[in-house]
This record gives sequence, structure tokens and C-alpha cells, in this order.
Amino acid sequence: MLHEKAKFFKALGDQTRLAIIGCLLKHDHCACDFAAITGKDQTTVSRHLKILCEAGILKYEKEGRYVIYSIMDDNMKDKLENCGIEKFDSCCPDNAADAVSKKEVVKDKYGKIALDVVQGCGCCGDLTKEEISTSIGYSSEDIQSLSAANLGLGCGNPTAIGEIKEGDIVLDLGSGGGFDSFIAARKVGKTGKVIGVDMTEDMIAKARKNAEKYEFANVEFRQGDIEDLPVETGSIDIIISNCVINLAPDKSKVFREAYRVLKNDGRMYVSDIVLLNDLTPEQRNDEDLMCACIGGALLKDDYLGTIKDAGFNVEIIDQDKEIGENQYSGYPVMSLKLKAFKADAGLD
Repeated sequence: MLHEKAKFFKALGDQTRLAIIGCLLKHDHCACDFAAITGKDQTTVSRHLKILCEAGILKYEKEGRYVIYSIMDDNMKDKLENCGIEKFDSCCPDNAADAVSKKEVVKDKYGKIALDVVQGCGCCGDLTKEEISTSIGYSSEDIQSLSAANLGLGCGNPTAIGEIKEGDIVLDLGSGGGFDSFIAARKVGKTGKVIGVDMTEDMIAKARKNAEKYEFANVEFRQGDIEDLPVETGSIDIIISNCVINLAPDKSKVFREAYRVLKNDGRMYVSDIVLLNDLTPEQRNDEDLMCACIGGALLKDDYLGTIKDAGFNVEIIDQDKEIGENQYSGYPVMSLKLKAFKADAGLD
């Protein structure tokens, strides 16, 4: 009995766990909600949920591929409220406002890039966009033939690893000026289609202008948030994304949305920046680092855990640990290239 009481009170001795309980006293939640609610990565959230379940405070049940958490029972609810834990809405105004603020910072910076007010995201020193693209695996032919669409903002070449074939429907998350979308469009041919999604109005305008310039009839650009994709469920064969997901405040939503729009045998190919060591709070809140794909990045294991929590299996294709020195001013970052596929789809 004393052991159980100790477990109970120990479980309450953490601010993140109290936030989780406060939300669940209001109503039940999917495990995937708590990253946004608490501001913690999904791996950390999972650890806290496990502690609360082992203490007998929470229970969970599976609904399809989602795990729904709730308070153990009414007696436990009363007990928690008697301990002074208050119910609160899970919209978490502070976190929500912070996420909106970060998105506005990114939109402003990338809007200026689209309008040629500034060059590049600020991560690459004196490297030209052509030098950056060559270093991360693009061919000279693609760089030269699509020069207006190449903004030098990538950290890999997802179209090269994407196993894209003729007739595929491809979705490009964070399509920018359209560079990767156009390379994919060449691969899918007249019977396929590429959809580019970007949240920045000026980027969408630039990409559409480039589509006309290069006469791509099989590419469509849609303005939208990759956390809430303007794309039909189960309609996509291949998703590509190049150094964009790190910019999203809620990466769990991004990968859940990717899972939603993919067909059952669909695949996702990502090049993105992850951290080798954690950043300081000051670095995390630095707007320049945020826009340079560093400030919003996750540790590698946390990033992979977030993808798996969305329902994907993951195959790591490449890990470029030199990119921090070569392209990111010595910050402890790595370019991670991976393939994600629905857990029930298996490998080819």
C-alpha cells in the first residue's frame, strides 16, 4: 500500500505530467495530442504517459492506429481534483500562440526568399545555391535546366531516393519554388501528377510562375499547412520532403497527415535536419536559427520516434554528419535521409 502511494505521489511530481492530467480531467486524448499540448517531443511524452499508467492514474485503449488515454476511473478523478490539480482546456493558448508566432517568422523569411529580397535561409555562409545543390546530390542537368526553381534550400535530394515511377501521384511537402516538384514531374510523366504544398503565398506564386516557364502541365501547387494538408485521404503514392518538416512546430501532425493522405502501399521519402546534441533554450528561440532549419530540429531518436508514433515503419537510407561543418556553421546537426511506409505495407 505504501509503495503504491509513493508511486502515485512521485508520478505527480512533474510539471509535464501535471499538464497531461489537467487536460485529461477535461476530456480524453489521443497520445499524439500531447506533444503540442506540453511542448515536448513525442518520445518524452511517451515516457511520461508510461509513468502515469504504471502509477494507476491513467488507462488507455486502442482505436484503430490511435491510442486514446483517459483518467483511470471516477474515483481517481476525484482523488486528483482533491490534490488540487485543475482541469484546463487542451488548446493550450500559450503553446498555440507560440506555434503561430514561429510559423509567422518562417513565412516572413521564406516569403522574402521567394521575392529575392534575401538569398537563402541564412545557414550556408558564402555557398551559392548551385554549390549547395551539387553538394547534396543534384545533377548538373537538373540544376541548370531548372535554375529559377532552385533556391538552394535543401539538405538532400529526396527525388533521387524516392523510387518515383511513371504514373505516380507525388506530394511535395514544403514545395518552395518547385525544384523537387519539377524533377518528380519529369519522372511521373504525362500519366502522373505532382502536388506541391507550401504555406507561403509568395512561394506558391513563384512555383506557379516557374511551372508556366518550364511548361509543366502535370504539376499543381496548393497553398496550405503541412500540419493540415489540403489533400484527399488515401490519394497519394509517394510523398517527398526536403528540409522542411524541421520548420513545423508540430511534427507529429505533419507525419499523421502524411499517413492519412498516403495510399495503403504509399511511401514517404524525407531529407531533413536532425540534432546530434540538444540546443539551449536561447538557440531554440533564435529566429535566425529557426529559419535556418536548426532551431526547430529534433534529436534524431525523437524525430524517428515521432514518425513511428504516426504509424510508419522507417528505413534510414543515409546520414550526413558532415553537413553541420560544411553547410550549417558548425552546429551539431545531421542530414537524415529516410524512407517511411505504413506499418502494414512492409518493404518491397
